[in-house]
Formats: sequence, structure tokens, C-alpha cells
Amino acid sequence: MPRRQARTALAVGATAIAALAATTSPALAAGQDGDGWWGGHHHRGPVSYTVGTPSVDRVKGGPWTLAQGDLTLGASYSNSLPVYSGGGTGTVSVGGVSYPNLAVDPADSGAVPAASGVTGSPGPLTGYCSSGGATPETGSVVRQPKGSTLPMQPYYFPFVTSQDGGRTLSGLFDYRPKDGDEAVVAATSTDHGKTWKYAGEALEQNAGLCPDGNTNDDGQGHAFVLNVPNYAGTGHRGQVLYTLSRPSGDTLGTNLIVHHLTPKDGDPLAGLPAAEPVGMGGATGATAAVTVPAGPGGDGVTINVGSTANFEQPGHFSVDGVTVDCNDNAATATAFTGCTTRTPGGVSINAGDAVKADAVIPPTAQQTSGLVAPDGIISTLPTYPGAPKGSVAVLYTEKIVNYFTPTTTTAAVTLPAASIPVADSSQLGLTGGSVTVSLGTAAGIVQVTCTGSKPTALTGCTGGTGAVAKGSSVGAPGAATVPYAQLAAIGEGKNKPKSLFGNNEDYTVVRAAYTTDGLHFTDLGQVSGLGDPNSTSDSVLRWIGSRGTVITNQDGSYGLFLSGAYASDGDSDAFNQIFYSSSKDGKNWSAPQKLIGTDYTFAPLAEQSATGGALDVAGYYAGRVYDPTVVQNDNGTLTMVFAGYSTPKPLPTTGSVYGTDAAARYTVGAAQPAEYRTILSVTLRPHQGR
Repeated sequence: MPRRQARTALAVGATAIAALAATTSPALAAGQDGDGWWGGHHHRGPVSYTVGTPSVDRVKGGPWTLAQGDLTLGASYSNSLPVYSGGGTGTVSVGGVSYPNLAVDPADSGAVPAASGVTGSPGPLTGYCSSGGATPETGSVVRQPKGSTLPMQPYYFPFVTSQDGGRTLSGLFDYRPKDGDEAVVAATSTDHGKTWKYAGEALEQNAGLCPDGNTNDDGQGHAFVLNVPNYAGTGHRGQVLYTLSRPSGDTLGTNLIVHHLTPKDGDPLAGLPAAEPVGMGGATGATAAVTVPAGPGGDGVTINVGSTANFEQPGHFSVDGVTVDCNDNAATATAFTGCTTRTPGGVSINAGDAVKADAVIPPTAQQTSGLVAPDGIISTLPTYPGAPKGSVAVLYTEKIVNYFTPTTTTAAVTLPAASIPVADSSQLGLTGGSVTVSLGTAAGIVQVTCTGSKPTALTGCTGGTGAVAKGSSVGAPGAATVPYAQLAAIGEGKNKPKSLFGNNEDYTVVRAAYTTDGLHFTDLGQVSGLGDPNSTSDSVLRWIGSRGTVITNQDGSYGLFLSGAYASDGDSDAFNQIFYSSSKDGKNWSAPQKLIGTDYTFAPLAEQSATGGALDVAGYYAGRVYDPTVVQNDNGTLTMVFAGYSTPKPLPTTGSVYGTDAAARYTVGAAQPAEYRTILSVTLRPHQGR
């Protein structure tokens, strides 16, 4: 793996930088000021923390939330705060089942509850559009009811700072209704994160769309703000917003999107485009005439094109300036299917018309250079070895999707076999005269060791038994090989040998870099101590998150709050635990110490379902706990704001059975509230060893 990784670093910086539109002065702080925070007391030994009881954060005045329900059918469900509990008023009865009037998990089959990404009540997008009622809803997209205070869902990936010792918090959040939309939302809090007041919104992906299974939620995420001394080479300080372009991010050559912030009237996002969709940059042409009906609803039509490569499916594209949305349930290499338009009355497409996906980097933004496949900036650092004085040093997460499955088999093969036919063997170099790869069979994942290679084959192979299908992923050394039964117990994985049973094969490491202008970065290499991207154990973290905070302790050392996960978590989003680590130089970090973690027994969910009582707050992060951001308070405590999911996947289907305790598993109920992308906050109290 080291040889492959060294080679990938050379590919960075290949994409062009587009023009930037906006400029003026900053207002939202980025990072922490690094001041001491124990009021002059003298301490010795390492720092540890007592974690208080988290609370579900509340929001006022923002876009649609999970708990507001369909107001055309009556009042919202009454018992959603401080946590969800049964027995409340505000319910909807359909087919003999009583549903709380709020977003609920989708059905495994059928139309009730609605599927993920489909509006309608009951369903995951209950009351999302003004018509309300059964699927599909129509009209305008609904916002949070005026004057209401509701659980802060579906928000996550918080970036929170304070300039007054924690009394006032300023935050940016990734607002992301599952399979519906994504935007960056700004909010403020004056009660240590318990309640947030909406302040602004920008960069929306699917503005005004009532989803009907014809879109995705892949917009701009992972927002981070940086103050730089020489913005864009102007000689003046500037404040820069960084976001990840989800459709094409986490690949070599694609960096972060950059916007210059121009805050106004309390809105740090003022001046940014309200809507700024991103895509994969595909371009093709229609090969036949067709009339596209207005949506949502209906079966839509098929649009034949030269190629569907570099288009998201499902997703949208434009034809002569008109937006077309396709569910692509039966898409091919040359056809989009289930297509409707947002234009009333429909639109006619002629053969030869240009069909274009949204750009990877919008024309109203710029792109960084010098970062290696960045998933997001974690935090600033006061200093870092190799970062010159006057520059801004950062930690960031490198993430390369499908890194450990660099090729596939080109023909079926029965093991053991002397030769394994592959599409490309170039990323499977021999080490010490051999290479061991992983392949999926009906009986599980097996290892095969080969002593030679040709451009399209591995040779001299031994080991393994069973049939390997054509098109099977070939796991490189270091690939995750967790058994499917273990992944399935928490709702991860796929029962498909060709995909190595859905093991996540992404590569993540934490790196450091510095900049002076906010656009051009100099990479300083990987940090050490936080995990091992080749780990297959449950004692060493395999994946590291992309949102965290570095603080400066009184003794001058650094403290890092971040999240991570093991191979058995099945997802590189790194959500098993939030941990603390310390460092004297920002480069060499102590072993992560877990502060708060998931509960894959899902006991809080099972208990609430069985008793109809209140959902223990731990149920909001039983499946995912990650994206920590920390603010230092004047009294010596810390406020940590983070995100949680009840289950690892955001919307488990009703009837699914999960849990690592075989004697007490959790079954997703027929009217289970959707509890994902929840913002929570908690107080941390420091202790110093002797």
C-alpha cells in the first residue's frame, strides 16, 4: 500500500480553478483562540474528561424539519421534545395503523409509509410540500412553522465557534433531508447549544423540488470556515468557506470548493448563492425527441442520450436551461428513465439537444489546490512542524473511495485457480514476491495469494475455494473483510459476494497542510497515532472523521476531539465513537481515548418501542456518533456539539431486525419515528492527572 499511496499524491492539483464572485469582510470566527482555560491553576499529567448527559438540540425558524409533520392533516405530534415519547397527540391513521404526525421510517415495500426520497404522509418526508397528503406531495417546499421550536433534524456536520467564552455560539450546519436536498445553514445559540436560532442558508442543491424518488441529497457539505492573512493574494485578510462537492469528491484531483464570505446583518452566508447545485460534470446529447412531463408524480419518460457517464442517477441535469429530474429505476448506459421536469406544462427535447450535468466546481466558486483528496478540513492548528510563520496550519482528512478495491474480475473463476483474470493489475503490485487479494464467494470472503502478474491477470495463484463471479471486486492487501453476518447485525453490508459483501473499502488518513491565501495549500504529510487505514481489528481505528476541533491546553499541548470507526462498523464516515487525543507538536498524537460511543444493541430503541415511553437520549446516537466541534467556555468547561443517528443507516425500513445482542434484538416498528442527522450538545469537564 505505501507504494500506491505515494503514487496517488502526485496526481493532486489537476483540476482548474474557476472565477470567484464575491468579496468583503469576515464576521464568523474559525477555529479556537488557543488561550489557556483553567484559570491559572497548576496541573500535572494528562488531561481527561467527564462527559455529561447529552441533550437533543432545538432549532427555531429554519427549513423543514423531521418533527413538524403534515399540517394539512392536523397538528404536529406533541411529544418530540425533550426526546420522543409515545402517547402524544397529533397522529395520522392510515390502513389501521396510527402514525405520529412527523417523519417516520419507510416501509420495506408498498406505498405506506412512503419510500426514502418520496414525499407523502406518512413517510420520511411527511409534510415536505404544501399540498400535504398522500404521495406525491406537490406545491412549494414547506419551511419550519413560524414560532415553533423543534428537534434539530435533519442537520449534522456542525462547525461551531465562539468569540465570547462560550456565551454565544455561531454555527454552520449541513442541512440534509435524506434523498431530498442539501444546503448550508447558519444558526446561533445563547444557551450552550441547546437551542439554535436560524440565521441564514445558502448553496442549496435541489431548491424548490418536491422529491418523488427522482433526486439525491448529494450537494455541498462539510462546511468549514478559515481566516487567512492574504486572501487570494490580495494582501488583505479574508474569511473563506470550504465545502465538499459530494458527487465527485473524495477522489484524487478534486479539491474543496471555496467561497469568500461576506457576512451581513447577522448572516455569515449573506452574499453566497441561495442555490448552487453541484454534479459530476457530465455532458452528452439527446439522440431522440421526447416530451418530458411536469412532475412530481407520474411514471416520467425515457430520455435517450449518447452516454449517461458522469451523471448522478437518480438526479437532475439541464437541457436548454430547463431542469430535468430522473429516478433512473431502469437507466442504461444510454438512457435516463423516469424523467420529469420542474417546468409547468412540461418541455420538449429534440434530438441533438445538449444534456449537461452540474459542474463539479460551480462557476461562482473556486477550488483549493495542494490538498490530497480532501473530505473536509478538521481544524486549525496554532503551529505545525514545517508550517511557516504567518501561515494558517490545518488538519484535514484524506479520503479515497474504493481505494482497496482497485479492479474487478473479467471472467468467472472457480478457486483454487492458477490465474485470476482482472481488468487491471497495476494497483496490485507484488511485495516480497507475492500479493494476497480478497475475493467474494457464496461461502464468504476468501484470500488468494499470487506470485506473478500480467496487465490483465494475476498468475501463480494459490488458496481459496468456491466460485467467483465475473465483475467481482478484487480486494487489495489491507481490504476490509468483515463477515456479512456481522455487518448485517447493525444494518450495514450487502449480501452480495461480488461486492465483498458490502465491506467499505475507502481509505482515510489525517494529514496536515498550510496556506496563506486560502486557495493554495502546501501538504505536510500524514500525522501519526490516530489510527491505521489497514486495520481490521476492533482495537485500532481504521477510519478517521473529517470534523473535529483542536484546543490548546494550559501546558501548551494540543487536545483533539474527533471521531473514528473500526472495520466492523462498515462505513468510512467514522461514526463509532468520538475520541480525545493529545499532542505536543500537532503531528504525533496519543492513542485515541473514547469519550462517547454508539450502542449497537440498540437497546434504547427497543425499550421505547416495547414500552411506548420516552426514548433515552442515547437512542439518538446509538447508530452513529460523530462530527464533534468543541468550544471553550469561560468557566473551564467545554461545550461539544455533535451529530447522531439512531441506526447506522439513516432510514431503516420497517420490520428490519438489528442488534448485536442475539437475545434482545431491535425490530423497526411500523410507525417508527425517523431519528437521523440529529444535532446534540453536551458539557465536558476536564480533569488533570497527577
